[in-house]
Order: sequence, then structure tokens, then C-alpha cells
Amino acid sequence: MVAIRRNEDIGTLAIDEEGSIAALRDLFSDLDRLGAIRANQIAAAIDTIAPRPGAMVYMMARPLANPRGDLQPVVFSALDVNTHLQVAQLYLTLTFASAVDFLEFAREKYPFPIAHVRTPAEEPFSNSASNGRALEFGRLAEERGIHHTAMKDPSNEQLFILLSRLTFGGLLAGSVNFHSERVLVRDLMNFLFFHNNHRSIPSLAGKTPLQKLKTTGCHHLRAFDPFAWLTR
Repeated sequence: MVAIRRNEDIGTLAIDEEGSIAALRDLFSDLDRLGAIRANQIAAAIDTIAPRPGAMVYMMARPLANPRGDLQPVVFSALDVNTHLQVAQLYLTLTFASAVDFLEFAREKYPFPIAHVRTPAEEPFSNSASNGRALEFGRLAEERGIHHTAMKDPSNEQLFILLSRLTFGGLLAGSVNFHSERVLVRDLMNFLFFHNNHRSIPSLAGKTPLQKLKTTGCHHLRAFDPFAWLTR
């Protein structure tokens, strides 16, 4: 049996001809410990970047399927950096008007004010041919008391990459076989309820978004559901 032996330097692994299950357990214990250290470092960094709910909210749009005629189902998502609370909305067209409508939706649904929204510098938040649309989106955000900044290259912003993977669109972008808007909306609602209230997230040191929110003083919320007004 070939087993893996742990060297004193955790980063180095050696292969022995003989070994035991205990050696493998030691390895996985080390990996778990390193993962916990990294998760705690990320959690500390998040509290520095966004020290309170609403301090920074990432907003993004992800097409879920190929266009069908004039329709292209797209999910707009907003994810609060501090708590990871997420709101999202399904639209059938990727337009600037949809982006503005979703900004208003997110502002109404979060249980705290949004101070800063950060988006990719791309459609529908900006026009690749000029920055006029980005300025217009920023102006509309400012009218609502929200500061707007745009990422010229989101692939270089590691926190955005990490958090965007937690969104409905980040998980399913381009992979949905679109048949029914009703089914997509139902799936989105179920995903958001699970994510916000029951999903234990390493970058929150194992807390759920709702649990993290309660550490900031919002003790009155038993659950967070941006679609609570609809019949589930």
C-alpha cells in the first residue's frame, strides 16, 4: 500500500512504500486546518473592506441561456460583501433599463441602506464603446444616495470572483435549458432562501448570511426572503 507521509514542512509531501490510514488522516487534518486558516483570513479581509452591511454591494448580470428570438433570460444579482446577503431578479432582456430597475429592487429589499455598489464596467451597466452609460448609471445611483464604481477588469478582483460564484447566475450562467419563466423564478426563489438563511459559508467563518447579519445588530429578522410577498 502506498501512503502519504507528512513532512515537517506542511507544504511538502513524501511518498512511502508503507504507510497507514493514520498518515492519511494526518494529511486531511492538516488540509482542514489550512483551509480554516485561509477562510478566517478571508473573513477578516471582508470585515476590513466592508465593515458594515451595505458598505459595499457587488452587482452583476449573468445570462442563463442562449437567446431565443428577442428573449434572453438573465439574472441580476446583488451580493452584500459584509454579510453575503443576496438578492436577485430574473429579466428576459439584458438592457440598461433592467439594470436600473434592479438597482431599485435591491435598494428596496435589503434590510439596510446601500452605501456603495460596485459593478463590472460592461453591459448593461456601461457601454463598451464609451463611458457615457457608466456615468449615467452612476448618476442614477447617486440620486438614490448610492456611490457607484466600476471594475474595468473583474477578473483581477479576487473578492468579486470569489463572491460571484455564490450567486444563482454564477452557478448556472449559460447552462440553463430555458422552457419556462415561472420555473426559473421558482428555482431562483428557492435558491435565495437557502443561501440567505441556511448556507454556511467559509468566507463568513462558517456563518450563514442571516447569522452574520444578526452579529451586526439586526436581531429582529427570523429569515431574510426578498420574495416574501409572493406565494412560495
